[in-house]
Amino acid sequence: MNKKGRVFLLIVPCVLLVLCGIVAVCIGTKFISPFSVLLQTCSKTDFLVITKIRIPRILLSVMCGALLGGTGAVFQGLFRNPLADPGIMGVCSGATFGAVLSGLLPVAAFSILSPTTLFAFAGALLSAACVFFFSKIFHENSSVTLLLSGTAVGTFFSAVASIILLTHESDLHSFYVWTTGSFNGKGWREFYVFAIPSIISLVLLEGSARHLDVLVCGEESAQTLGLNYKVLRNYVLVSGSLAAACAVCSGGIISFVGLIAPHIVRKIYGPLHKVLIFESMIFGALLMLAADTVARTVVAPSELPVGIITSLIGVPCFILILVKMSGAHAGGRA
Repeated sequence: MNKKGRVFLLIVPCVLLVLCGIVAVCIGTKFISPFSVLLQTCSKTDFLVITKIRIPRILLSVMCGALLGGTGAVFQGLFRNPLADPGIMGVCSGATFGAVLSGLLPVAAFSILSPTTLFAFAGALLSAACVFFFSKIFHENSSVTLLLSGTAVGTFFSAVASIILLTHESDLHSFYVWTTGSFNGKGWREFYVFAIPSIISLVLLEGSARHLDVLVCGEESAQTLGLNYKVLRNYVLVSGSLAAACAVCSGGIISFVGLIAPHIVRKIYGPLHKVLIFESMIFGALLMLAADTVARTVVAPSELPVGIITSLIGVPCFILILVKMSGAHAGGRA
Protein backbone atom coordinates (compact mmCIF):
# COMPACT_ATOMS: atom_id res chain seq x y z
CA MET A 1 0.00 0.00 0.00
CA ASN A 2 1.34 3.45 -0.93
CA LYS A 3 1.75 6.36 1.46
CA LYS A 4 -1.56 8.01 0.51
CA GLY A 5 -3.38 4.74 1.09
CA ARG A 6 -1.86 4.33 4.54
CA VAL A 7 -2.71 7.90 5.50
CA PHE A 8 -6.28 7.40 4.29
CA LEU A 9 -6.58 4.21 6.31
CA LEU A 10 -5.35 6.01 9.41
CA ILE A 11 -7.78 8.92 8.99
CA VAL A 12 -10.93 6.85 8.34
CA PRO A 13 -11.48 5.82 12.01
CA CYS A 14 -11.12 9.46 13.11
CA VAL A 15 -13.77 10.51 10.57
CA LEU A 16 -16.06 7.71 11.71
CA LEU A 17 -15.62 8.84 15.31
CA VAL A 18 -16.65 12.39 14.43
CA LEU A 19 -19.68 11.16 12.47
CA CYS A 20 -20.69 8.88 15.33
CA GLY A 21 -20.39 11.85 17.70
CA ILE A 22 -22.72 13.93 15.51
CA VAL A 23 -25.27 11.11 15.44
CA ALA A 24 -25.00 10.72 19.22
CA VAL A 25 -25.69 14.44 19.69
CA CYS A 26 -28.84 14.20 17.60
CA ILE A 27 -30.54 11.07 18.87
CA GLY A 28 -31.90 10.22 22.28
CA THR A 29 -35.31 10.39 23.90
CA LYS A 30 -35.91 13.26 21.47
CA PHE A 31 -34.27 13.89 18.11
CA ILE A 32 -32.55 17.28 18.01
CA SER A 33 -31.03 18.57 14.80
CA PRO A 34 -27.47 19.88 15.19
CA PHE A 35 -28.26 22.59 12.64
CA SER A 36 -30.97 23.99 14.90
CA VAL A 37 -28.37 24.33 17.64
CA LEU A 38 -25.80 25.96 15.35
CA LEU A 39 -28.41 28.33 13.91
CA GLN A 40 -29.85 28.95 17.39
CA THR A 41 -33.36 28.04 16.25
CA CYS A 42 -33.88 25.29 18.84
CA SER A 43 -35.73 25.73 22.10
CA LYS A 44 -33.92 26.57 25.32
CA THR A 45 -34.67 23.08 26.64
CA ASP A 46 -33.15 21.41 23.59
CA PHE A 47 -30.09 23.63 23.86
CA LEU A 48 -29.59 22.64 27.50
CA VAL A 49 -30.04 18.95 26.65
CA ILE A 50 -27.32 19.21 24.00
CA THR A 51 -24.82 21.31 25.96
CA LYS A 52 -25.37 20.04 29.50
CA ILE A 53 -26.17 16.36 28.97
CA ARG A 54 -25.31 14.91 25.57
CA ILE A 55 -22.02 16.65 24.69
CA PRO A 56 -20.28 16.02 28.06
CA ARG A 57 -21.54 12.43 28.00
CA ILE A 58 -20.16 11.93 24.50
CA LEU A 59 -16.80 13.38 25.52
CA LEU A 60 -16.67 11.16 28.60
CA SER A 61 -17.46 8.02 26.61
CA VAL A 62 -14.85 8.91 23.98
CA MET A 63 -12.25 9.58 26.66
CA CYS A 64 -13.09 6.37 28.52
CA GLY A 65 -12.95 4.27 25.34
CA ALA A 66 -9.62 5.80 24.31
CA LEU A 67 -8.14 5.06 27.73
CA LEU A 68 -9.32 1.45 27.68
CA GLY A 69 -8.20 0.85 24.09
CA GLY A 70 -4.75 2.35 24.62
CA THR A 71 -4.22 0.55 27.93
CA GLY A 72 -5.26 -2.76 26.41
CA ALA A 73 -2.79 -2.37 23.53
CA VAL A 74 0.07 -1.48 25.88
CA PHE A 75 -0.63 -4.26 28.37
CA GLN A 76 -0.92 -6.83 25.58
CA GLY A 77 2.46 -5.67 24.34
CA LEU A 78 4.12 -5.69 27.76
CA PHE A 79 2.80 -9.09 28.83
CA ARG A 80 2.92 -10.46 25.26
CA ASN A 81 -0.51 -11.88 25.99
CA PRO A 82 -3.36 -11.31 23.50
CA LEU A 83 -5.91 -11.72 26.30
CA ALA A 84 -4.48 -8.97 28.53
CA ASP A 85 -6.87 -6.10 29.24
CA PRO A 86 -6.93 -2.94 31.43
CA GLY A 87 -8.29 -4.89 34.39
CA ILE A 88 -5.26 -7.15 34.56
CA MET A 89 -3.72 -5.09 37.38
CA GLY A 90 -6.82 -5.48 39.55
CA VAL A 91 -7.74 -1.84 38.93
CA CYS A 92 -11.41 -2.60 38.26
CA SER A 93 -11.80 -4.59 41.47
CA GLY A 94 -9.97 -1.92 43.44
CA ALA A 95 -12.24 0.77 42.04
CA THR A 96 -15.31 -1.27 42.96
CA PHE A 97 -14.00 -1.70 46.49
CA GLY A 98 -13.41 2.04 46.80
CA ALA A 99 -16.85 2.89 45.48
CA VAL A 100 -18.55 0.45 47.84
CA LEU A 101 -16.45 1.67 50.77
CA SER A 102 -17.56 5.26 50.16
CA GLY A 103 -21.11 4.24 51.04
CA LEU A 104 -20.05 3.15 54.51
CA LEU A 105 -18.05 6.20 55.52
CA PRO A 106 -19.68 9.43 56.75
CA VAL A 107 -18.31 11.62 53.98
CA ALA A 108 -20.15 14.54 52.47
CA ALA A 109 -20.28 15.28 48.76
CA PHE A 110 -17.27 17.18 47.53
CA SER A 111 -17.76 20.30 45.44
CA ILE A 112 -15.55 18.94 42.67
CA LEU A 113 -16.22 15.22 42.73
CA SER A 114 -18.67 12.82 44.36
CA PRO A 115 -17.34 10.61 47.17
CA THR A 116 -18.13 7.47 45.15
CA THR A 117 -16.01 8.56 42.20
CA LEU A 118 -13.21 9.87 44.41
CA PHE A 119 -13.01 6.66 46.46
CA ALA A 120 -13.20 4.55 43.30
CA PHE A 121 -10.22 6.41 41.85
CA ALA A 122 -8.28 5.94 45.10
CA GLY A 123 -9.20 2.24 45.21
CA ALA A 124 -8.04 1.72 41.63
CA LEU A 125 -4.68 3.31 42.34
CA LEU A 126 -4.38 1.35 45.61
CA SER A 127 -4.90 -1.92 43.77
CA ALA A 128 -2.23 -1.09 41.20
CA ALA A 129 0.15 -0.06 43.99
CA CYS A 130 -0.41 -3.39 45.76
CA VAL A 131 0.44 -5.34 42.60
CA PHE A 132 3.54 -3.24 42.10
CA PHE A 133 4.53 -3.74 45.76
CA PHE A 134 4.12 -7.53 45.60
CA SER A 135 6.22 -7.74 42.47
CA LYS A 136 8.97 -5.86 44.34
CA ILE A 137 8.77 -8.21 47.32
CA PHE A 138 9.18 -11.28 45.15
CA HIS A 139 12.10 -9.63 43.30
CA GLU A 140 10.66 -10.92 40.05
CA ASN A 141 10.68 -9.02 36.79
CA SER A 142 8.70 -11.60 34.85
CA SER A 143 5.26 -10.81 33.45
CA VAL A 144 3.91 -14.03 34.96
CA THR A 145 4.47 -12.71 38.49
CA LEU A 146 2.65 -9.49 37.65
CA LEU A 147 -0.28 -11.39 36.15
CA LEU A 148 -0.60 -13.64 39.19
CA SER A 149 -0.26 -10.68 41.58
CA GLY A 150 -2.93 -8.75 39.67
CA THR A 151 -5.29 -11.72 39.79
CA ALA A 152 -4.75 -12.22 43.52
CA VAL A 153 -5.19 -8.54 44.42
CA GLY A 154 -8.25 -8.20 42.20
CA THR A 155 -9.87 -11.28 43.73
CA PHE A 156 -9.20 -9.98 47.25
CA PHE A 157 -10.77 -6.57 46.61
CA SER A 158 -13.74 -8.19 44.85
CA ALA A 159 -14.33 -10.46 47.82
CA VAL A 160 -14.22 -7.59 50.31
CA ALA A 161 -16.56 -5.49 48.15
CA SER A 162 -18.99 -8.42 47.91
CA ILE A 163 -19.02 -8.83 51.69
CA ILE A 164 -19.79 -5.14 52.15
CA LEU A 165 -22.61 -5.22 49.59
CA LEU A 166 -24.19 -8.36 51.04
CA THR A 167 -24.33 -6.72 54.46
CA HIS A 168 -25.79 -3.50 53.03
CA GLU A 169 -28.47 -4.72 50.63
CA SER A 170 -30.11 -1.29 50.37
CA ASP A 171 -27.16 -0.06 48.30
CA LEU A 172 -26.95 -3.20 46.17
CA HIS A 173 -28.84 -1.96 43.12
CA SER A 174 -27.03 1.36 42.78
CA PHE A 175 -23.63 -0.29 42.95
CA TYR A 176 -24.74 -3.04 40.57
CA VAL A 177 -25.48 -0.40 37.96
CA TRP A 178 -22.08 1.19 38.62
CA THR A 179 -20.25 -2.11 38.20
CA THR A 180 -21.97 -2.76 34.86
CA GLY A 181 -20.84 0.62 33.53
CA SER A 182 -22.88 3.72 32.81
CA PHE A 183 -22.39 7.36 31.87
CA ASN A 184 -25.86 8.28 33.05
CA GLY A 185 -25.91 11.36 35.27
CA LYS A 186 -22.30 12.29 34.51
CA GLY A 187 -21.40 15.58 32.92
CA TRP A 188 -18.88 18.38 32.67
CA ARG A 189 -17.72 18.03 36.28
CA GLU A 190 -16.44 14.47 35.81
CA PHE A 191 -14.96 15.37 32.43
CA TYR A 192 -13.02 18.35 33.78
CA VAL A 193 -11.68 16.37 36.75
CA PHE A 194 -10.34 13.45 34.70
CA ALA A 195 -9.42 15.25 31.46
CA ILE A 196 -5.90 16.27 32.50
CA PRO A 197 -4.80 12.93 34.07
CA SER A 198 -6.39 11.12 31.12
CA ILE A 199 -4.48 13.16 28.55
CA ILE A 200 -1.25 12.67 30.49
CA SER A 201 -1.75 8.90 30.66
CA LEU A 202 -2.61 8.70 26.93
CA VAL A 203 0.60 10.56 26.03
CA LEU A 204 2.59 8.27 28.33
CA LEU A 205 1.04 5.19 26.76
CA GLU A 206 1.96 6.32 23.26
CA GLY A 207 5.49 7.05 24.49
CA SER A 208 6.08 3.35 25.18
CA ALA A 209 5.51 2.32 21.54
CA ARG A 210 9.12 2.10 20.36
CA HIS A 211 10.25 0.09 23.38
CA LEU A 212 7.34 -2.34 23.13
CA ASP A 213 8.34 -3.07 19.53
CA VAL A 214 11.74 -4.19 20.82
CA LEU A 215 10.08 -6.33 23.51
CA VAL A 216 8.25 -8.40 20.88
CA CYS A 217 11.31 -10.64 20.52
CA GLY A 218 11.24 -11.55 24.24
CA GLU A 219 12.58 -10.12 27.49
CA GLU A 220 16.05 -11.66 27.28
CA SER A 221 16.55 -10.78 23.62
CA ALA A 222 15.26 -7.24 24.21
CA GLN A 223 17.72 -6.74 27.07
CA THR A 224 20.61 -7.85 24.86
CA LEU A 225 19.51 -5.13 22.42
CA GLY A 226 19.85 -2.52 25.17
CA LEU A 227 16.27 -2.39 26.47
CA ASN A 228 15.95 -1.93 30.22
CA TYR A 229 12.95 -4.17 30.81
CA LYS A 230 12.54 -3.17 34.46
CA VAL A 231 12.27 0.53 33.62
CA LEU A 232 9.86 -0.19 30.75
CA ARG A 233 7.74 -2.41 32.96
CA ASN A 234 7.44 0.24 35.69
CA TYR A 235 6.71 2.93 33.10
CA VAL A 236 3.93 0.91 31.48
CA LEU A 237 2.43 -0.18 34.79
CA VAL A 238 2.25 3.38 36.11
CA SER A 239 0.84 4.92 32.91
CA GLY A 240 -1.51 2.00 32.24
CA SER A 241 -2.81 1.91 35.80
CA LEU A 242 -3.45 5.66 35.75
CA ALA A 243 -5.29 5.34 32.43
CA ALA A 244 -7.36 2.39 33.63
CA ALA A 245 -8.22 4.20 36.88
CA CYS A 246 -9.43 7.26 34.97
CA ALA A 247 -11.47 5.06 32.62
CA VAL A 248 -13.15 3.15 35.44
CA CYS A 249 -14.02 6.33 37.32
CA SER A 250 -15.38 7.94 34.15
CA GLY A 251 -17.75 5.15 33.17
CA GLY A 252 -17.64 2.35 35.73
CA ILE A 253 -16.60 -1.25 35.06
CA ILE A 254 -16.80 -1.71 31.29
CA SER A 255 -15.52 -4.97 29.85
CA PHE A 256 -14.05 -6.04 26.51
CA VAL A 257 -13.33 -2.62 24.95
CA GLY A 258 -9.68 -2.72 26.03
CA LEU A 259 -9.43 -6.33 24.89
CA ILE A 260 -11.19 -6.14 21.51
CA ALA A 261 -10.02 -2.76 20.16
CA PRO A 262 -6.29 -3.69 19.93
CA HIS A 263 -7.17 -6.93 18.13
CA ILE A 264 -9.24 -5.08 15.52
CA VAL A 265 -6.44 -2.56 14.99
CA ARG A 266 -3.75 -5.25 14.83
CA LYS A 267 -5.76 -7.06 12.14
CA ILE A 268 -6.07 -3.90 10.02
CA TYR A 269 -2.83 -2.00 10.64
CA GLY A 270 -0.35 -4.63 11.79
CA PRO A 271 1.66 -5.04 15.01
CA LEU A 272 3.75 -1.83 14.94
CA HIS A 273 3.00 -0.22 18.32
CA LYS A 274 3.36 3.38 17.19
CA VAL A 275 0.25 2.89 15.07
CA LEU A 276 -1.31 0.15 17.17
CA ILE A 277 -1.56 2.16 20.38
CA PHE A 278 -2.92 5.32 18.76
CA GLU A 279 -5.46 3.54 16.59
CA SER A 280 -6.50 1.36 19.55
CA MET A 281 -7.40 4.60 21.33
CA ILE A 282 -9.48 5.72 18.35
CA PHE A 283 -11.21 2.36 17.91
CA GLY A 284 -11.77 2.09 21.66
CA ALA A 285 -13.40 5.53 21.65
CA LEU A 286 -15.49 4.57 18.60
CA LEU A 287 -16.67 1.31 20.18
CA MET A 288 -17.50 3.00 23.47
CA LEU A 289 -19.38 5.88 21.87
CA ALA A 290 -21.40 3.52 19.65
CA ALA A 291 -22.19 1.24 22.60
CA ASP A 292 -23.26 4.17 24.81
CA THR A 293 -25.45 5.59 22.04
CA VAL A 294 -27.20 2.22 21.71
CA ALA A 295 -27.48 1.87 25.49
CA ARG A 296 -29.32 5.16 25.93
CA THR A 297 -31.59 4.92 22.88
CA VAL A 298 -32.61 1.28 22.40
CA VAL A 299 -35.09 1.32 25.31
CA ALA A 300 -35.55 5.11 25.59
CA PRO A 301 -36.59 6.89 27.77
CA SER A 302 -34.96 4.24 29.97
CA GLU A 303 -31.42 3.11 29.28
CA LEU A 304 -29.24 0.04 29.57
CA PRO A 305 -25.83 -0.06 31.27
CA VAL A 306 -23.21 0.44 28.59
CA GLY A 307 -21.20 -2.46 30.02
CA ILE A 308 -23.98 -4.84 28.98
CA ILE A 309 -23.78 -3.63 25.37
CA THR A 310 -19.98 -3.95 25.24
CA SER A 311 -20.24 -7.44 26.70
CA LEU A 312 -22.79 -8.51 24.09
CA ILE A 313 -20.42 -7.27 21.39
CA GLY A 314 -17.23 -8.42 23.08
CA VAL A 315 -18.10 -12.02 23.95
CA PRO A 316 -18.44 -13.20 20.30
CA CYS A 317 -15.22 -11.36 19.43
CA PHE A 318 -13.51 -12.95 22.42
CA ILE A 319 -14.58 -16.41 21.27
CA LEU A 320 -13.25 -15.69 17.78
CA ILE A 321 -9.90 -14.69 19.30
CA LEU A 322 -9.76 -17.95 21.26
CA VAL A 323 -10.63 -19.95 18.14
CA LYS A 324 -7.92 -18.16 16.19
CA MET A 325 -5.37 -18.79 18.95
CA SER A 326 -6.25 -22.48 19.18
CA GLY A 327 -5.99 -22.77 15.39
CA ALA A 328 -2.58 -21.12 15.40
CA HIS A 329 -1.35 -23.47 18.14
CA ALA A 330 -2.70 -26.50 16.27
CA GLY A 331 -0.96 -25.33 13.11
CA GLY A 332 2.30 -24.88 15.02
CA ARG A 333 2.13 -28.42 16.42
CA ALA A 334 1.41 -29.82 12.96
